[in-house]
Amino acid sequence: MTYGTPPPSGHGCCDVDAIDELTCKAAGIKRQAAVTDESLQTLTPFRAALATAKTDYCKARATAKPDVKTAEDQVKAVRETLRCRLDEEQRECVERAVHKVWTRIEECVGEPGCREYTCDFPTEGHQGDPAPKLAGLIAHYREEVSAASKYFTDVLQAELTALPKRAAQLKADATQLTHDAADPAQPPVDLYVRLLVLDRQVKGVWNGFPGVHDYVDCLCRTLMFILRGWEAVVILEGWLAVRACKDKAHDDQCKHLLEHTVDEVRAEVAKCPPGDCGSC
Repeated sequence: MTYGTPPPSGHGCCDVDAIDELTCKAAGIKRQAAVTDESLQTLTPFRAALATAKTDYCKARATAKPDVKTAEDQVKAVRETLRCRLDEEQRECVERAVHKVWTRIEECVGEPGCREYTCDFPTEGHQGDPAPKLAGLIAHYREEVSAASKYFTDVLQAELTALPKRAAQLKADATQLTHDAADPAQPPVDLYVRLLVLDRQVKGVWNGFPGVHDYVDCLCRTLMFILRGWEAVVILEGWLAVRACKDKAHDDQCKHLLEHTVDEVRAEVAKCPPGDCGSC
């Protein structure tokens, strides 16, 4: 293997900076490997959950459906029972109140259904960013990934057990309301309030997922968003490690020059050709 013509004797042409460059490159690769392992701790179980999502959610819906149907039938029957026990003005008053409260609830918890992912995780053009800017971008991306991961577990995966429980509770509430509506002593306005709230809850029992496909699609889109986020974080973390390494090397070099100025000048003088120190 040919490495090129050796430098003339007396010339200091040994490029040790290349060693620093390789060291920093290795630091970036090492950091990317560590963050990739970190990402897999989240992505691997999420992928397993997606693989069984259709079967698991089908079972949850099958368990919930009889209770939902019972609640729907009881709500319909109670509505007919109360139809003649309130005048139009009373009904309109209760309906307006329920609408106002429900609007505030939706402002708190958001619209039902799958979360929308409108942002992305761009990395192009950031490789040369200073360390603080890279660190800020990484923190932002990690925050987005963390929020999506929490949604995946606390909302989507939790729905598999929450849906049957929610349906069972609606059935119990509807049964109690049916019992109370049969009692003439019960205030009709209060019964109508309970009826309208229960009716809204029954209609929203599926939590914004009309069918199995909608739920599974939401899981998939959420997982892909998380994956893209981790991919970007891996890249940026590698760049940050390289940047931090180079910044440290630069700082160390400056510190060495300040602390060993005489030695550095002597080294520069030594590079001069014999008898030609004046050319340095």
